[in-house]
Amino acid sequence: MKYKLLMGALALSCVAALSGCSQDDGKIVIRMAQASAADGAIGLSMDNFAKDVEEKSNGRIVVHTFHNGQLGTERENIESVQMGNLDIAVVNQSVLVNFFPDISVFDLPYTITSAEHADKVFLGEIGQSFLNKLPEVRLHGLAIWESGFRNLTNSKREVNSADDVKGLRIRVMENKIHQDLWGALGADPVPMSWSDAYTGMQQGAIDGQENPATVIDKNNVVEVNKNMAMTEHCYSTVFLVMAPKTWDRLSPEDQKLITDCMNKASLDERALSRKMDKEAITTLESKGMVVTYPDKTLFIERSKPVRDFYSKDFPELAARIAALAN
Repeated sequence: MKYKLLMGALALSCVAALSGCSQDDGKIVIRMAQASAADGAIGLSMDNFAKDVEEKSNGRIVVHTFHNGQLGTERENIESVQMGNLDIAVVNQSVLVNFFPDISVFDLPYTITSAEHADKVFLGEIGQSFLNKLPEVRLHGLAIWESGFRNLTNSKREVNSADDVKGLRIRVMENKIHQDLWGALGADPVPMSWSDAYTGMQQGAIDGQENPATVIDKNNVVEVNKNMAMTEHCYSTVFLVMAPKTWDRLSPEDQKLITDCMNKASLDERALSRKMDKEAITTLESKGMVVTYPDKTLFIERSKPVRDFYSKDFPELAARIAALAN
């Protein structure tokens, strides 16, 4: 515990020492951080974005990327961006909801029904409206990228129907909607940080977890869980948020350059995410993971009370999202 506290303090002190949009020998230096692996679709796309910005600016703007929580947790990164000590944070929607509650609409189970539906929502007016509102919580919204559809893994048994979920101890994010979803399905949801999840599964404190296939593969979950059910119960995104302090220091020309590069990266990241997701399933099977495709009908039916309870806070928005599925 002392070690974790020390590392957390060191990460925060490193972030605090970084001044947003710093100048280095005439160059603009931007620091961009995330908590996940460098070799996932998000990490690779961050690096591609950085390369594109440097090339388009003829080396005048340099973006340094930090992965694997090098500069702190997602929550810490958001707070650092708000203070202007970190330039860009890449954070899961389920963490950002603690700062901007309306984003919780995207955590509702079986709200996003397909990749095509996701693109209509997040690349269209609804996604842009959320980015436009982020200054209300001292964040400048740059883009929304794909993490992917979340699926269930466990060490106990194959999941071929919603009934097979009953009794499983599942690691979930510290997000009330996710906790209630698995409770409604008869599981025992255990809120836990992702950094502790592997050890929890390894030691038997929890039976499983839920994440996109690429995350499951890149984090070696197959070593502790041999069963994956393609439940696709929630479509997960990451929001790319910039410090308003950094954004305001950029010239209009540089703001446009960053925006143009980010728009390209958003499309490229989605294509890469979907390619890697398919590859991850094949890779996991080759490593001994048993992949099942349960009928989602009962999952959708049993999670309806969760959707109904939380969507009452934003009925019009939920209806607009549902309409785009057609």
